[in-house]
Formats: sequence, C-alpha cells, structure tokens
Amino acid sequence: IIEVGWFLSDHHIKITDPQSVLITPDKVAWELMQQDLFVQTMHTENDLLKDMESFGTIMVEDAEDQILEDINKHYPEGLLTLAGASVHFDHGFIRNWMPRLDRKLSHRHMDVSTLKMFFDSQGFYSYGEKQRPTVHRALDDVTDTFDLFCRYAELVQELEYSYSNRTDALDA
Repeated sequence: IIEVGWFLSDHHIKITDPQSVLITPDKVAWELMQQDLFVQTMHTENDLLKDMESFGTIMVEDAEDQILEDINKHYPEGLLTLAGASVHFDHGFIRNWMPRLDRKLSHRHMDVSTLKMFFDSQGFYSYGEKQRPTVHRALDDVTDTFDLFCRYAELVQELEYSYSNRTDALDA
C-alpha cells in the first residue's frame, strides 16, 4: 500500500474531511511495483507516481499518527468499526503495519462490497453502479465507497417506507 485514505463518520455524515497521504514503500514493495506492468500503468495514469515525486511520501508510522489524531479528537473511547470495500484487506494491512491503530478498531467490519453483492443478488444493480470511473486513488475510493453505503441506506429506508405503507393499506 502506497496511499492511505480515511475520514471518520457516524454512518450517516462525515465527521472529518476525507484525507490521504502517500506512504514511502519499502524496498521490496517498490521493486515489486516496478516489475508489475499493470500496477505501473495504473499508477502512472492516475498520477500516483507523479504525486509521490511532487509531494513526497511519509513513513507509515506518521500516517498512523495522523489517523490516530483524528480518532482521538472525535472518538477518544471505545472501538471503532472499520468500513470500506473489501475492508478485510485494509484491516490486514493495519494489523501488520499500524498496530496502534489496530488496537482502536473492533473486529467487526462494515464491508460495503458485501452490501453490493447482496443488493445486486436481489436485483438492485443500479444502486451499486459507479457514479464515476474508478481511478484507484485512496481519497476517491473512500469517498465513493461511503457514497455507495449512503445509497444503500436510502434504499433500505425507501423499501421500509414502501412496506409500511402497503401493510397500513392492508390493515385499513
């Protein structure tokens, strides 16, 4: 992972502004990235490599400090739920590389990709359609995933409203 994006929410509104930082890859990660033409092409097209040169990178511990600063400011007590798309991958990275952050996280996840699979299987494909092309940048990914979560929450509310109106009509 060479870019980390995050923001805090209460599942309905964003508590903090979305942020991202570029992580200094270790030697092995950098070499693997250089060997993979797909990854090189993706990171060139989405300007990640250019941004690494222009803006520089920080150590993973410094990124962890920034995230913990947000968490401690807004949620000093209790465990937080990590949310995202296929978030188990992110939690694995956090467990290995950001142990202080890991201690602030619950074992539970809000995996929006699971919601997408469920609603797609029920015929609600249009709700999970991307609103813009995927650019594989952390800030866009966390924002797009939260927006998708909000669309699914609105769908559940609409379905509940529709169901209660139907049962009210039956009771009348």
